[in-house]
Amino acid sequence: MAHDATLHVKLNGEVNDNLKRLAYNQNKSKGQLVREAITACYQSDFSGFSLKQSPALSAYNGGFITVGKLATVMGMHVLELGQWLGDHGIPQNNAFGDMDFANA
Repeated sequence: MAHDATLHVKLNGEVNDNLKRLAYNQNKSKGQLVREAITACYQSDFSGFSLKQSPALSAYNGGFITVGKLATVMGMHVLELGQWLGDHGIPQNNAFGDMDFANA
C-alpha cells in the first residue's frame, strides 16, 4: 500500500488498549486496522451496478485497471466516464488538470 499522506490520530487509553488487543488477535498493526476502518467507512457505494461493473470500479479504485478499461466495462466514452467519476466523488489518477477536461 502506497502512503500518499500522513494522518496523526490521537486515541484515548481505552481505545488504544482495545486496538492493541484487536491488532494482536488479527496479527495486524494498529495502523493497519485504522486504515482498514477509514477505507470501509469512506469507500464508494458500488451497489446497483452490474456484476461486471462493480468489480471493475473496485479494481479502478485500487489502481489495477486503467480508466480506458473501466470506460469499456461501464459502456461509456472516456470523457463521459471522467465526468461521471467526478460527479460520484471517485478520485481520478490522471495527469490532466480541470481545465483540460473542460476544454476537451
